[in-house]
Amino acid sequence: MKSKFAIVVLSIIFIGMAVYIIKDRNPTPIVDTEIETTELLYLTTMTHLEEGWDTAASNEFYFNSIAEKLRYGMDIAEQYDAILTLESALPFAQGCVNFDDNVLMEAVERGHGVGTHVDLAAKKEMPMAEAVSYTSERKEAVDNLVGSENNLGCSGVGGKTDWYSVAKGAGCSYMDGTVAAHYLAMSLDNRPEGWTDETIISDFFHYPAPVGDSRFYPFWIDSSEDFVEDSDGDILLSSGETFDISRWEEIGGRNNTPVDCGEDDCPFTNADIEALVDDITELADDRDTSRIAKYNLYIPARLFVSENEEVLELLFSEMQKLQDTGVLEWASQKSVYEAMVEERK
Repeated sequence: MKSKFAIVVLSIIFIGMAVYIIKDRNPTPIVDTEIETTELLYLTTMTHLEEGWDTAASNEFYFNSIAEKLRYGMDIAEQYDAILTLESALPFAQGCVNFDDNVLMEAVERGHGVGTHVDLAAKKEMPMAEAVSYTSERKEAVDNLVGSENNLGCSGVGGKTDWYSVAKGAGCSYMDGTVAAHYLAMSLDNRPEGWTDETIISDFFHYPAPVGDSRFYPFWIDSSEDFVEDSDGDILLSSGETFDISRWEEIGGRNNTPVDCGEDDCPFTNADIEALVDDITELADDRDTSRIAKYNLYIPARLFVSENEEVLELLFSEMQKLQDTGVLEWASQKSVYEAMVEERK
C-alpha cells in the first residue's frame, strides 16, 4: 500500500515538473501595447479679402460684389463637404459694419473659418510699436465681427520687420500664408542660397515658404530668425502653402517655380484641378504619417463666379473623393491650429 502511494506521489511530481518545463520553454509573449498613430493630412483653403480693396469700406456696390462671390463659393463648397477659410483685411471688415452685412460671421455659422489678413509692409522695416498697432487694428476689426475665439490666426504678417514679435504683440495664435517675403527678416545663413533681399523682392516674393516639403508640417516658433521648430514656441507656423489655384496647370507642382501671369494667360480650367490632384496624391503617398500635415489651397475671391461653376465643382468633388477614401480631411485654418494644440498636451 505504501509503495502504491509513493508511486502516485512520484507521478504527480513528475507531471508537475514536465508542465513547468513546457511552460518555461514557451514563455508568455510580451505584447507591445504601443500603437503607431497615423496623423491626418488636413486640406485647408485661404481666400484673402485684400487691404488694397479700399472701396470695400465705402462703396456698397463694390462690397456687395465681393460678398456675392464669397456666398457663391460657400454654396458650392458646402455641396461637397468642403470648408473654406476667409481672411479679411481692414476695408472689407469695415464694409461688413458700414453696410450691415456680416458675411464673416455668416461664414462661421455655416461651418467655415475666418482669419485676419494683415498685409504688413514687407519691403521696409517698420518700428515695432507701429507694426503691432497696424496688425492689431486689423485683427480687432475681425474680432468684433466674429468674436476673438473664432479669429485666432493672421496671414500677411511678413517682411523685414520681426514678424514673429508683431504677430505675438497683436495676439495672433498662428500664422499662415507664409511666403518668401518672410525670409527678409532672417540672416542670409538662414535663407535659401542666393536669396538676397533684392532677389526675394524681385523674383520670389510670393513663393511659398518655407521652401521644400517641410512647410507641409505645421510647427511652433519663438522667433523670426529661421524656419526651424522651437520646442517651447508659442505661435504656430501653419504653412502648407501652394499657389493660386488657377495656375496649377502652368506651375505643375508644389515646389516648382512660380508663374507670373494674368487671368487671361492662366485661365482657371479642369487641367488645373487635374494637376492639383496629382500633386496632393503624391504628397499624401510620400509624407511622414507620424506628423500632422497640412496642404493649403489659395482660392482668390475672383474665382467664385458662375463662369467657373464647372471647374469649382470638379475641384470640390475631387477633394471629396480624397476625403472619402481617407487620403485627407477638410479643415479650417483654425481647426488645424486646434489639432496642433491638442497634440501638444
